[in-house]
Amino acid sequence: MRRISLVSLLLVATWMGCGDPENRYEGMPPHVEKRHLNLEGAPNFRDLGGYRTEDGHVVRWGLFYRSDNLFELTDEDLDRVSELGIHLVCDFRSPDERQEEPDRLPETDPPAVAELAIWDPSFSSQAFREKLESGDIEGVDFGEILVEGNRKFATQFSPLYAAMFELITKPANLPVVVHCTAGKDRAGFASALILRVLGVPMETVYEDYLLTNFYTEEKIDRMVTMARVGSLFQVEEAQLRMVMGVERRFLEAAFDEIDKQYGSFETYRREALGIGDDELAEFRERSLATP
Repeated sequence: MRRISLVSLLLVATWMGCGDPENRYEGMPPHVEKRHLNLEGAPNFRDLGGYRTEDGHVVRWGLFYRSDNLFELTDEDLDRVSELGIHLVCDFRSPDERQEEPDRLPETDPPAVAELAIWDPSFSSQAFREKLESGDIEGVDFGEILVEGNRKFATQFSPLYAAMFELITKPANLPVVVHCTAGKDRAGFASALILRVLGVPMETVYEDYLLTNFYTEEKIDRMVTMARVGSLFQVEEAQLRMVMGVERRFLEAAFDEIDKQYGSFETYRREALGIGDDELAEFRERSLATP
């Protein structure tokens, strides 16, 4: 199949989506703008603070961050990240992803990095990219691949998420940022677990999960354009947006699997994530505030 040059793709993508629109947060709740760092190189970088818990507390601001790839941070972005005083980075990317696009991190008082590689050939970014670029996707159900991927996050990869909690329940490791490549799947589930463990209602967890589509809208538009042109328009736009964004059913699949295998999230928290009741109480005391 004839290929379009990368330069041409980038020119088209830049033309299709350059600059932030005015009033991008218009019509959104105030917290959507407040939690968003609006970094040029990491549009999905945001604070998990401010969410109200089921018992009336709120998650403290400035403790837990989630993000997409940190490889493309600009110097200005890096200055802003430095101001956050991040102590720990939980990187869920594969070794190949980290080698190809290493994080840019503050040079002064750099954070520790926990390499918690969550990778499976069935839902790897490389596998998706190869399928999309080839245009040979007949019979491929991308939505079901992402649904199954989330089930695996909750089960097969629970030891890695337990390792994350072992780190972030220690005060010296906060503030923390959890991230993967797009900051939506592996880091999306990590963020959902953090909020749920802290007692944030499930509906709010879904709302935070879906904010990826808002924060990365321009990036998704550019990527869709590049992929459509690169495949000579053989790939449908709806399929691309499904892969590059998130749908509620993806995360629902993970929590449904938790209920199926463990009976409740509390049992999962104790048995799979290794967070005992006393440890949970201490974690919440440090991480939550009274509004």
